[in-house]
Amino acid sequence: MQVRMYVADSLPKALVRAKTELGSDIVILETKNIINHPDYPGKRMIQATVGFQNGQEKEVKNWEPPIVDSPTKPKKKRTYPGLTSKPKADKKTVASEKPKSKPAKKSNQFDSLISNILDNKPKELDKEKNILEEISLLRNEIKELGKKSDFNSKQIESPTELPEVYRELEEMLKDNGIQDDMAYSFIKEAYLLLDGKSIVSKDEISMLIKTEMDHLLKPYNFDRQLKSRKQKVILLMGPTGVGKTTIAMKLAAHPDIYGNKKVTIISTDPYGPSEALKSFSRMSGTQIHEEKDIDKTETMLEKYKSSDVLIVDTPGKSPFAPNQLGKMENFIKKLKPTDIFLVLSVGSDLKDLVLLCANYLLLKPTGIAFTKFDETTQPGKVFSILDVISLPVACFGDGKRIFIDLEKGNPQYMYDKIFESKVKEI
Repeated sequence: MQVRMYVADSLPKALVRAKTELGSDIVILETKNIINHPDYPGKRMIQATVGFQNGQEKEVKNWEPPIVDSPTKPKKKRTYPGLTSKPKADKKTVASEKPKSKPAKKSNQFDSLISNILDNKPKELDKEKNILEEISLLRNEIKELGKKSDFNSKQIESPTELPEVYRELEEMLKDNGIQDDMAYSFIKEAYLLLDGKSIVSKDEISMLIKTEMDHLLKPYNFDRQLKSRKQKVILLMGPTGVGKTTIAMKLAAHPDIYGNKKVTIISTDPYGPSEALKSFSRMSGTQIHEEKDIDKTETMLEKYKSSDVLIVDTPGKSPFAPNQLGKMENFIKKLKPTDIFLVLSVGSDLKDLVLLCANYLLLKPTGIAFTKFDETTQPGKVFSILDVISLPVACFGDGKRIFIDLEKGNPQYMYDKIFESKVKEI
């Protein structure tokens, strides 16, 4: 295998470039934020490092993202964390080699890949072991390449060179979950806009930072959506435990979203609607429908064609599970939703959130909903996510009270979360 780096302003764009040149049989070895790349001075970019087979770039066809609404049968290739598809191995070489010893334990992001190997491809264990060992060797090679990278030669100025008032705010941003490079970029930008003034108030600096945050956080336009009289079908997707059912109820009840519309919530949970959902239905009058068979989608849509809005609550499953993305893609093709909202909990680890987003992006979400702000002390990780995926924000979930704890995707909400009362504490 060989290694190549791609730089773009978002992870999806970097991967599209990689797959266009090398095809889908590539291995994502590393992704990281970089500043002051020679081709993009003064900008924050994403650098994706991928591995590929020798000669692969001469044989492959141009890669295209999966088409969700296509009537054709979806391909069987699936996406795994850290891998866009399985690298091809030389059959003759694999067949002639003796089985190698079990590779060292990999990080959690490879657990599902190994599980899939054991569950679905027991006859190819030797081949898969060789692939995993190659990945391990390539990761070590990446570390060495990183040390020699020309990008590392352009170091940003030390934050200690900034006046104290700027450094204090920078530390506050980091404490609230904003990544180091992004926090420094926000502060440096404010410092330059203020002409390097050292005597300046924290409010002046924070308002300039808010402007930068507003560029990253684009609210979803519910007003434009609701102007159309056509029935809205909203699909909520996301991993287990992020609060999709709670968000479904909050969207249905919020007076500025769907609270004044005739709403039906479709529960596709294999265990049936939750007690909370049933109680909400009794209190609000919102219809609840249980549907476990995706083949009955057309019948379901016909039954509730008089509803202004259908909110489809999908069961929580990891996108890394074998065939999970394929099942969801098939469901989307049958349902043909108006919008797909990706629901993520800000209480999760940032690296896990980025990996989840990279996989769910293949299903073409049109908006994102962040939940469980009451369960984290680092709400600023939202900006690190938006810096990668650039989706409009549908809403923020903060607490369990159905009729209160929901905010539309307003940048002011995030600004208040990070700065409200905390600037005064510094």
